[in-house]
Amino acid sequence: MGERDAGHGLKTTAVSLELVEHILELEGATMAELVEATGLAKSTVHSHLTTLAEYGYVVNSDNRYHLGSKFCHLGDYVRTRKEYYRIAQETIAWLDAESSMEADFTVEEHGRIVSLYGDLEFANSPRFLIDGSPFHVHTTASGKAIIAEYPESRVREIIDRWGLPTPTDRTITSEDELFEELERVREQGYGQAEGEAIEGFWAVGKVVKSPRGEVLGSLNLSGPAYVVDEETKATQVELLSRGVERFEQGLVEMYQPTAATDGEE
Repeated sequence: MGERDAGHGLKTTAVSLELVEHILELEGATMAELVEATGLAKSTVHSHLTTLAEYGYVVNSDNRYHLGSKFCHLGDYVRTRKEYYRIAQETIAWLDAESSMEADFTVEEHGRIVSLYGDLEFANSPRFLIDGSPFHVHTTASGKAIIAEYPESRVREIIDRWGLPTPTDRTITSEDELFEELERVREQGYGQAEGEAIEGFWAVGKVVKSPRGEVLGSLNLSGPAYVVDEETKATQVELLSRGVERFEQGLVEMYQPTAATDGEE
């Protein structure tokens, strides 16, 4: 198959990324553990680890490989490069103060849902970063809220790529069921998920749009399902709606030309 794999990506790059994910999943790994996890020759694994170490992506401490602190800088870059970074942070801080639940802001990338801003307790585990199930659009309130704004063709592209995995017995399992759910999301104005990605976890998500109407992502509130009754749900939806209004108003103000610009000829 040569230098490229069946997915048309560089095979050598794929191996390096696979090693990074194994190190993350194992919270540090020995050479022997990585050889066993990948099924590759020790010399191949060693070559990739040496290259990753040279570029600062892994470190070797007492014959155990860990991810390098360079990933911290990359994560900060990903979050702060968004022009709406400060607005998102301020909105989440406001929601944290007003709501008893956890707030975060997510985006869709390559058909998956990624949380950019917020402090979700369940996301602190490396398992969360490796196991794709919490990120599938059909399992999360944020994912449903976002793809409800997409044309059907785009939603089907995502399904064709990732399928409809079922991390819990409450997860949507068919395309018909998903499209019916997306219609409900459009009617009520928000997405909701209860134990569909993580057992016992409830969440509500509502899209945030730019002044031009583009979907930027989803603002979300989440917490244990056992504390959510109809009154609690209504309260959280109302708070979330106010949060989205604050976010979108901040975007309008950010994009407005300054007085000096308005006066220029």
